[in-house]
Amino acid sequence: MSAALIVALLLGQTVTDRNYDELRAQIVPSAEERRWLEIPWHVTLGAAVAEARRLDRPVLLYAMNGHPLASC
Repeated sequence: MSAALIVALLLGQTVTDRNYDELRAQIVPSAEERRWLEIPWHVTLGAAVAEARRLDRPVLLYAMNGHPLASC
């Protein structure tokens, strides 16, 4: 099941051949919205700190507790 179909069902809309592309365009991120994927993120704090020191830049540390899709 596509994301467009799921969202349309949640919103109470009927998905047809005519409105599918429009619904999908509302859901799929644009190239501008995906620009953050171009950043060469580090997965370890040590690597990020080493590069930040070398480039004299700050480090953004994002941390959370639990799975991002878990409820509550």
